[in-house]
Amino acid sequence: MRRRPRIPEGWRGTAARSVCLWETATRGASYNPLSERVIQNPYRTYARLRRYSPVHRSAILGSWVLTRYEDVVTAAKDYERFSNDPRWRRATTSVLPPAPDDYSILLVDPPEHTRLRKVVAEVFSRTQLKALNETIEDTARQLIGQAIRRGTIDWIGDVAAPASMRVMLSMMAIPESDHEQWEFWSRDRARLLEMIATRQQRKTAHLAGAEIQRYFERLLHDRMQSTEPDAISVLARHTAQGDRISAAEACDMLMVLMIAGNETTTNLIGNGMLALLRHPEQMQLLRDEPSRMRDAINEMLRYDSPVQTDFRIARADMTLRGRKIRTGDGVILLTGSANRDETAFENADTLDITRKGPRHVSFGHGVHQCIGAELARMEASAIFTEALRKLATMELAGGEPRYRTSTVIRGLSSLHLRVKPH
Repeated sequence: MRRRPRIPEGWRGTAARSVCLWETATRGASYNPLSERVIQNPYRTYARLRRYSPVHRSAILGSWVLTRYEDVVTAAKDYERFSNDPRWRRATTSVLPPAPDDYSILLVDPPEHTRLRKVVAEVFSRTQLKALNETIEDTARQLIGQAIRRGTIDWIGDVAAPASMRVMLSMMAIPESDHEQWEFWSRDRARLLEMIATRQQRKTAHLAGAEIQRYFERLLHDRMQSTEPDAISVLARHTAQGDRISAAEACDMLMVLMIAGNETTTNLIGNGMLALLRHPEQMQLLRDEPSRMRDAINEMLRYDSPVQTDFRIARADMTLRGRKIRTGDGVILLTGSANRDETAFENADTLDITRKGPRHVSFGHGVHQCIGAELARMEASAIFTEALRKLATMELAGGEPRYRTSTVIRGLSSLHLRVKPH
C-alpha cells in the first residue's frame, strides 16, 4: 500500500495555525488538512486556493499543492514528470519512501506499472465483473431488507461498509470463517492511507500488514493449481508461472485491492446518500428516471469524492503558473478541489445528476487511474437502486453528520436515517 506523506507532530496545533496565517498573508490562501473546519468542509478552502494560490507551497506538508482541474489532470497523466516512484524524492520532501512491506503497483511507473497492471486487469475483466453481479445485487437486497425491518439505521455501519466488505471478500473467495478478522485488519491497515496517523496507529497498521501478508502468502500457495476465477487464484496462477509477477508483488496487490477498494466504495455510498438527502430534487429525479443511475453515481463521485488527494514526486525542474518546482519535490494533487473547479464545471458546488462536461478525477487519471472504478460504480448503483425502489422515505435522524478525521479519505463516521418502505 502506498505510504502517504505524514504531517510531523510539530506542525500540529498552534504551530500549524501560525504557518497558515503566514501563508494566507503572503499567498492569499493556506491549506491545513488538520483543521477541523477543513475536515468537515474543505471546499471553501479549496476555492480560495484555486483563486489565490493554485500552485501552493505548503510548509506543513513540505510539498506543493495543486488545486485546479487542468493542473491536476496534467500531473496525473504525465508520469514522466510527475512520478509515483518514491526513489525520485529529495531527502527534504515530506513524501516518505515505502516501508519494507509497502511495495505496490501504486509506487511504480511504466514499464513496471504496465507489467503489474496487465496482471491485475484480469481480476477486473468484464467477465469477472459480470460474475460478481449476482453477489452485488444479493448483498444490496439483503442490506436494504434489513434496513426496512429496523426502521432507523446507520447508513454507514449497516449498509455502506458491509456492502463493500462483502463484495471484496467474495471477489477474493475469502473463507467465511475469516470475515470477522478481515474487518479488523481492514480498519487497522487503512490508517496508512492517512497523513495524520499517530505512531501507535502506524505501528498497528504495519502489524496488520504483516498478518495480512502471511495470510495471502498461504492462500496464494494453496491456490496455485486452482482454476477458479477469484482474485487470489488468478494472481496465484501468475506467481506459479513466475514470469509476470512475484509472490511479494501479488501479496501487496491483494492488500491494495482489499483495503483501498473497501474504503473507496464505502465512502462513495455514504457521501452519495448525504448528497442526495441535501438535494432532494435530485433524489426525486433519480426515483423518476432510474436510467440516470450511472450518471448519478459519477456526479456523486465528483461532488464529494471519497478520495480527496493523490501524490506525486517531481522528476524534473519545472515552472507551473510561475512557481518553480524542483526535482524531488513532493506534489499533492487535490482531486477534491479539481472536481469543484468552477472553470471546469458549471455550478460546481451543486449536485446535478444531468451534468454534462469533463470527467471527474475521483478515480485518478492516466495510467494510474483506479482499476477497480467500475466495480465501485456497480456496487453503489446496486445499493442506490434497491434503496430507491424499496424505500419511500429516507431522512436524517439525529444531529448533523460528521466526517471522520481524515485528510486523504473523505467519509462520514455515521449517517443515521429513518427509513420507511413503500
